[in-house]
Amino acid sequence: MIDPITIGAAFAVAKTSVSFVKEAIGVGHQIKDCYTELSKFFNAQGQIEKAAKEAEIAKSLPKPTDPKEAEVHESALSQAFTLVMQRKQMREFERELKDMFMMQGEMELYEELCAERNRIAGEQDQEAREKLRKARLAKDIAERKRKERNDVFAAVGIITVLGIGMILVFTSIYYMR
Repeated sequence: MIDPITIGAAFAVAKTSVSFVKEAIGVGHQIKDCYTELSKFFNAQGQIEKAAKEAEIAKSLPKPTDPKEAEVHESALSQAFTLVMQRKQMREFERELKDMFMMQGEMELYEELCAERNRIAGEQDQEAREKLRKARLAKDIAERKRKERNDVFAAVGIITVLGIGMILVFTSIYYMR
């Protein structure tokens, strides 16, 4: 989980970036001149979205039994509310940016920026899904190996008990004559 300080810093960067772009447009600059600030905004937005997705996953997981892990789980749940509010504010910031692009006649640039952001986010989502799939696969393989090992031990135990039983029966029959 991304720590709350990083999330707060990302939100502050986004807010500052939007303010800078507004001010730059207000004094007559072109929106293209604000590339650095726009980049910072979209990067911060990505960090907040990533944290929100991690919080969603954490909410769906059962509460861990380990006290330390349970504390981290509770922290993730408490961050979820803050993230919801920050995501809402980020959507408002993006609407303001979109309006600025529209007023400048740069909607094509805005759409291109959004398409690139969505492409990158999609790649990151795909990477995250692949990591999750690999982790689950590794967990399943480990579980299967553990089960197979237990089955082998059980079979060896049964064979050993039967073997000892047969030896005892054979010995008792042989010596009872």
